Amino acid sequence: MMLRAKVSCLPACDLRGHTLFIKDHTGAGAGSVGLTEFDGQTNQTSDLVMKAPVEAGEYTWVAVCPAVVKDDVSYIEARAPISFTVKPHTTSVVVWDIPSAVVVSEQFRIKVGIKCSSECGFANSRFGVYDHEGARVATGTLPGDRWPGTTGLYVAEVELDAPAGEGLYTWSIRAPEAGVGIPHADGSSSFGVRVVSRPEHLVVVEAIDKESQTPLAGARVVMHPYKAVSDERGIAEVRVVKGPYKLFVSQTRYLTFGLPVEVDADMRARAELSLEPVPERN
Repeated sequence: MMLRAKVSCLPACDLRGHTLFIKDHTGAGAGSVGLTEFDGQTNQTSDLVMKAPVEAGEYTWVAVCPAVVKDDVSYIEARAPISFTVKPHTTSVVVWDIPSAVVVSEQFRIKVGIKCSSECGFANSRFGVYDHEGARVATGTLPGDRWPGTTGLYVAEVELDAPAGEGLYTWSIRAPEAGVGIPHADGSSSFGVRVVSRPEHLVVVEAIDKESQTPLAGARVVMHPYKAVSDERGIAEVRVVKGPYKLFVSQTRYLTFGLPVEVDADMRARAELSLEPVPERN
């Protein structure tokens, strides 16, 4: 934190070169700074940069201007309180690469990113994964190095076991469990886990350009909650359980294709996508 002090005298006096002392909440010396400016009425110090206490809380320090004799005038010691609040660092948690759906009781993997607002080092710190009932189901350890291209982000991959029943569950990440020498506010992030029965049937979707009849690579295929992306042949494979679905196929610059389908066996579907109309220019 940065401090600056002003000292005025009566009668006005040039105190440049006089030193102010800062005492912390225990009465111990925390620093000093000289008076360097005088405008004819008030003396002022330069900036004094100091470290805040490590523990969060309310603090009152004291700035002390010692007694001084100037031009045969004696000035008594003067004190002024410095009150401030120390807050813990903020911890941000992000989760990604979550599968669109996982099969009951099977394992799946997610990526977890954790960063301190002040870019503290979280190397080898542990974080917890908690299920929909608040029980910890896994722990992870952050790596020793920051994520390439970032100044403070640590990324880890963690393997989890899906719940034994179908449904949509809300789980969370809380991190880090252990401190790093400086207080950090609890960081957490929630994410959804959609659990489905074991897929019974394979649906092969072919995405093509309706006009040219050429394959569309990278088309997004959705049969909620199942998802896939077409390959260079325009083919996407989706494994689903038996039942009715609405098949959606989308691609940049194309109108979304939609088709209701009833799945009771392995099947194929052809999605012909039309280009979006070009807006007319006035």
